[in-house]
Amino acid sequence: MGENKDCVKIIPLGGFDKIGMNMTLIETKDNIIVIDCGTSFPPNNMPGIATSIPDVTYLKDNINKLKGIVLTHGHEDHIGALPYIIGDLKVPIYGTPLTIELVEDKFREFGITGVKTKAIKLGNTIVVGDFKIEFIRTNHSIPDSAMLAIYTHEGIIVHTGDFKIDMAPIIGDTVDLARLSALGTKGVLAVLSDSTNAMRKGISKSEQEVHDQLDTFFHIYKENRLIIVTFASNMDRVQQIIKLGEKYDRKVALEGSTMLEVFSAARKIGYLNFSEDTLVDVRDIDKYDDDQIIFLTTGNHGEPVQCIAGIASGNNDRMRIKKNDVVLFSSIAIHGNEVDFNKTLNSLEEQGAVVEFQDIHATGHACAGELKLLYTLLKPKFVIPAHGEYRYRREAKRIAASIGIPSENILLIQNGDIVELSSEECKVNGHISLNDILIDGFEKKEINLKVMEERKRLSQSGVIILEICIDKKTGRYASDLRITSRGFSEQQANSEKIQKLKAVVLNKLSSFVSQGVKDERVSKGICRVAEDYIRQKYNKEPIVVALITEVML
Repeated sequence: MGENKDCVKIIPLGGFDKIGMNMTLIETKDNIIVIDCGTSFPPNNMPGIATSIPDVTYLKDNINKLKGIVLTHGHEDHIGALPYIIGDLKVPIYGTPLTIELVEDKFREFGITGVKTKAIKLGNTIVVGDFKIEFIRTNHSIPDSAMLAIYTHEGIIVHTGDFKIDMAPIIGDTVDLARLSALGTKGVLAVLSDSTNAMRKGISKSEQEVHDQLDTFFHIYKENRLIIVTFASNMDRVQQIIKLGEKYDRKVALEGSTMLEVFSAARKIGYLNFSEDTLVDVRDIDKYDDDQIIFLTTGNHGEPVQCIAGIASGNNDRMRIKKNDVVLFSSIAIHGNEVDFNKTLNSLEEQGAVVEFQDIHATGHACAGELKLLYTLLKPKFVIPAHGEYRYRREAKRIAASIGIPSENILLIQNGDIVELSSEECKVNGHISLNDILIDGFEKKEINLKVMEERKRLSQSGVIILEICIDKKTGRYASDLRITSRGFSEQQANSEKIQKLKAVVLNKLSSFVSQGVKDERVSKGICRVAEDYIRQKYNKEPIVVALITEVML
């Protein structure tokens, strides 16, 4: 199919195959804007990897067209990749006040300077390149979340970001339904909609309902020490817990680096309301009786049991579980973390704690009823379900079709698909290839796939080290060949097969000596024959390292 240069292109670089790593490009002939720039949740099967980020090669190749990055909210899966890619892109970043505060905190942490950021109030409109972008108030599990109405020459594109419709939020106001309705009356060409909870019927629970249930538990367990686990960025929940602490004359100690960062940013902007003396340092919790303290803890967004897991296993110096402690999980296990979640629950109860996790959490994502209302208000010509695995997006398609949007106007696309959008049609016309970009957890920088393969081999088969000294003058052996293994079973390491490996390696060394070869071909050659022998005899692929030392005799 030929390219329509006058159309608007929508190209997702992430977020259309799983929860996380959200990044979508909106492109016209001479302009590109980026919507969100997130990381994925940490993978479980990649040793030493903290996260992965979108592949921005396409943006680097079209850098002259890139005008800015526009953010819907401040969760890691929407802003977390910025420190890793902004050095290559060097464009302004736009978002609501809390979102920009979190981005700037992140840049300070990474030592990044010189990036232009601009805080936009909800309800305001900005111009970026040839796009006009309106920030529309919505609800989510972090304050200052926005939907975006993107005005293009072909029509209005609405990007919902992550959203729910909460009629009684704790912080801020409810979704601007009147504005969504007005846009629908004006005419919406396409909507990219949050699909995370499309498979849940009805509507999502309000934060006010969570407040009422927490209040009940505070009353039931008024004599017990309370340990509460929630998501790091859910300031609605944190605000509720602090105010309930004040109601029941309890002090609150907070722990969790990400939560403290978001808390500090929200407090700085004035989104939180509480008495200063309600908060106490975590190091002082032992100074208070059980009925006087709340320990509020969390992990990163996506890891709700990270800190409490450390407490349950006895690895937290400031908090030890004791009999009759009450642990309230005002969170859920993120998909993929269920095993760790259940392990933590068991450990807590084995130590005598009372664990409660029913009815004290509200999702931050719209359920089926809210999606139906969204589509009804906006009346879009085209729908592109976003933010989720295929089956979530497939269900969002069914919901959109149920209110009369033609099935052929609802696209289920993949990361890298090039969607061409005009006033008359919406179709996939091409694809860009995307690579996995992995971030090392210690150095906080990109790591290549070769290193990852080596780590996997080390974890599965260990390492074998070949050491020998060579006379620099004659090229002959100056020592015996020494073979050392780590992570390769002791029995195997000392077996007859290893002695045969020694003979194989020495035979190869002899051939190099006889040919007068002294360069890196020697180490590469003996590693290769050792790897082939071990693969054949053990069906394993350890890392083989050759240490050849030249000596003067």
